[in-house]
Amino acid sequence: MSDPVNTIDTSGSIQTKLRERMTFFADGLTINKPWGLGSTTFIANEDIAGFRFGACDLRGPRFSFGTQYFIEIKTFKSEIFRVKLNSWFGVKRKVYYSLWARLLQKLWDHSIAHQLQYYTELYNIQQAFDLAGVNFYADGISWDNGDRLKWEKIAIKTYQNYFMIYHAEEPTQYKCILFSVRWNAVILQSLLKDIVQEHAKVHRSIRRGL
Repeated sequence: MSDPVNTIDTSGSIQTKLRERMTFFADGLTINKPWGLGSTTFIANEDIAGFRFGACDLRGPRFSFGTQYFIEIKTFKSEIFRVKLNSWFGVKRKVYYSLWARLLQKLWDHSIAHQLQYYTELYNIQQAFDLAGVNFYADGISWDNGDRLKWEKIAIKTYQNYFMIYHAEEPTQYKCILFSVRWNAVILQSLLKDIVQEHAKVHRSIRRGL
């Protein structure tokens, strides 16, 4: 474990006592829960297989009584570590949303971005691979044993909780990816955007040269 580069603390929605502390290092991160058993866990970057995140309602039988913001990290040993921020009846909702967004950015910067680089390199050497349920090939992608979608035909729409991949000319060929359900969905989204933009630039350059 190297020297810490950033630390973010979370507290309860009612009490101000420390609930969780995430400390980011160049080679991984620790999750410290002072009130839990086995309070401190170190997760090396090289052990992280995936992550996902989301916001959901905390619901009773008849109504919603709060919002939960969560982040889940999965290791190659299938261990899952969860950080959650519960806003009861709207208390600290804006504070928790901002804190959740900060945690996601720090996790991406220090522990996840290198995975995007890894998959980009696979694409660059035209190595077939699977990412978040989407199959990548030299000339395009496919999913659920469907037809291959060529790079120049791919369109993407992004929403708050999910994004959609679809055929630009035949929108009935599509796949919906939820950030809260699919592991590494945001890596998939970032990689696809980069590749689609790259192919769009190539086609524009060709048209200008004609």
